[in-house]
Amino acid sequence: MVDSDKIKNSLIDEFYNEEQGKVDKNAEYSDEYRDFKSVLNSAGEKMDVLNDDIFDFDIDTLSIIEQGEFIRENRKVKKEFIFFVLLSTIILSLYAIAIIILGSKILIISQMIIASIAPWIIIPVLVIKRKRSEA
Repeated sequence: MVDSDKIKNSLIDEFYNEEQGKVDKNAEYSDEYRDFKSVLNSAGEKMDVLNDDIFDFDIDTLSIIEQGEFIRENRKVKKEFIFFVLLSTIILSLYAIAIIILGSKILIISQMIIASIAPWIIIPVLVIKRKRSEA
């Protein structure tokens, strides 16, 4: 019987197209030779599958992130708009009720108060909001 290590080494050399050792012709017909050669061939087929470009994905992560930020920004804008509409409706309703109950003098007095106090309230609020959005 031919040495099994010599058979395996010669088959491995043949598989990798390296210098082939000389093996008896009788060894080529042995069961051990055929079994090991089939193992090498199946391993080669599995490696060929891995060499194919099956993992060629074209994923644009930047556009996905931009879409997510766009959706988040749209939700935030919608919430702020709804809050603004509700708050302004409530304020104007209360203002109208106050004019009806207290008379038209309250309209003139409130306009003067709003015109003089509003800049002192609006400007600091906008500055604080801008600093929060930058951070």
